[in-house]
Amino acid sequence: MNHQQLDHYLRSLDDIEKIQILTKENINDYGGEELATDEGQTIPRLLEQFFFDKGPIFISKHHRFADMPLHMHTFIEINYVYSGECYQILNGKEVKLTQGQICLLDKDVPHSIPALGENDILVNIIMKKETFSMSLLGQLSNKGIVSNFLANAISENQQHDQYILFHSEHNENLQYIVKNMLCEYFDPQDYSMEMVNYYMPILFTELMRVYQLDKNFELEQTSSKMNILEILQFIEQHYKDCTLTGLAKKFNFNSNYLGNMLKEKTGKTFVELVQTQKMIETEALLQHTDKSIEEIAYQVGYDSLSFFYRKFKEFYGETPYKYRKSRK
Repeated sequence: MNHQQLDHYLRSLDDIEKIQILTKENINDYGGEELATDEGQTIPRLLEQFFFDKGPIFISKHHRFADMPLHMHTFIEINYVYSGECYQILNGKEVKLTQGQICLLDKDVPHSIPALGENDILVNIIMKKETFSMSLLGQLSNKGIVSNFLANAISENQQHDQYILFHSEHNENLQYIVKNMLCEYFDPQDYSMEMVNYYMPILFTELMRVYQLDKNFELEQTSSKMNILEILQFIEQHYKDCTLTGLAKKFNFNSNYLGNMLKEKTGKTFVELVQTQKMIETEALLQHTDKSIEEIAYQVGYDSLSFFYRKFKEFYGETPYKYRKSRK
């Protein structure tokens, strides 16, 4: 399947849409058996056992022409607007998605979707929570604290009712990645599911480049309109000589206020964020260079080798030497 064939496939009426376009009433894929309402809950939840018989990732086109009632689910969901637009009611708030945008939903986000029109093509990509947490976050967390924050934003919160809307409509590379992944899934060949699994971390890594996003758990914008991601990006680039006082001055904050804001939004103090970035840089140097451990420690900003060893072992659970040896 190429991109032109994919377009034809997505725009063609499937069996459920042929009914919904006439009745305007929602039809569940599995006759409603995939829905369950827990004791004490009023919102039904989609059960994951109906979706993952082929593997930990399931992709489907959202059926058009009928309202999707309010529901939740036990898995991570990615909504990709292939064409047109889509309105969703997320946690009681109406959110508009336009062509090329991606919305990432954590588990247990109450949401409904008003009927989509003929040109409105929404693709759902869902994955088990453990697949997202263990496989994808494990790879993405090594890219830097900006990606670390984004990748962990929805999975570290205990409420598990959050979402992120990425304004990815102008990212052509992202569109290409998603379309390639859909071609593999909807027209499977040998190793297609393996290809889909490989595309996922690439997709998420590309999303790390999309700095304009909406989150239902972000604090209101400051008067200086500085985004937490911009602050984290600055720490990434200047972690060796960055201080909280200097950072606060650059972004026009009171030092105490900025420290509290970083802790509230990331779960880490300023010192912990700097320490995390140093460890991320250290890991990359251990794996991809032949520099001595002493050289690496100095390069990432440690004057004391013993202090560097202690911090590395606290972070990774083993010495830099054992870490390098086990991964070479």
